Amino acid sequence: MRDNEFIHYDQWGSEMPRISKAPEERKQEIVEVALELFSEKGYENTTIQDIADRMKVATGLCYRYFKSKQEIFAATSDYYAKQIVEELHKNLPKESSTIEKFNFIIKALFEYAIKHNEFEASYQKEPEISARRVDHLAEQIILKMTPVVNEGIDEGIFHCADVTNTLKFLTFGIVHMIHYKMPVQNPRNHIVSFIPLIKEMCCCGLKVTCPEKVGIDWDDF
Repeated sequence: MRDNEFIHYDQWGSEMPRISKAPEERKQEIVEVALELFSEKGYENTTIQDIADRMKVATGLCYRYFKSKQEIFAATSDYYAKQIVEELHKNLPKESSTIEKFNFIIKALFEYAIKHNEFEASYQKEPEISARRVDHLAEQIILKMTPVVNEGIDEGIFHCADVTNTLKFLTFGIVHMIHYKMPVQNPRNHIVSFIPLIKEMCCCGLKVTCPEKVGIDWDDF
């Protein structure tokens, strides 16, 4: 079933030709537009009416797919986490050394948090959603980090008997530290303040044989 029973309007309020979209396509559009608005205005200052207006559709269309703004925010959070992982997968330098790949993944987390810092700060208003989303992000990062660490173990760069649980400890710790009380103002300073501790955690947890190479360019964002 498509959503062509909803009326679309132009910027002057005049009725436009009906645009028919499949349910999953329309639901994804709501999520993407909501991410834009939450990033621009924050969670508290964004309404479902704002989302509908940006999409140029009736408000009822949004309620057809989501029961509340909180439900939209939860879906937006999941989408946001997936975007980080997709960017990592696309941009990970496959021809680089193991340490370079490891550094890239950690730095990418910093860069993405800075890019969407206003959206990050919104999570303080929805702590339950924040915890779920941050945990989901950590789980996805672990999937990307595991083959890199295993590669480093084979090369004698890392020494770790329990890769899965070590990465859980490191990744959940790092991700939650970065996102805990993320400020809207000067988010870079917030992240940079944790870099020495994050480097120490990684070097100790993975027993890195070349600790001087861990964290290179982490603060270059």
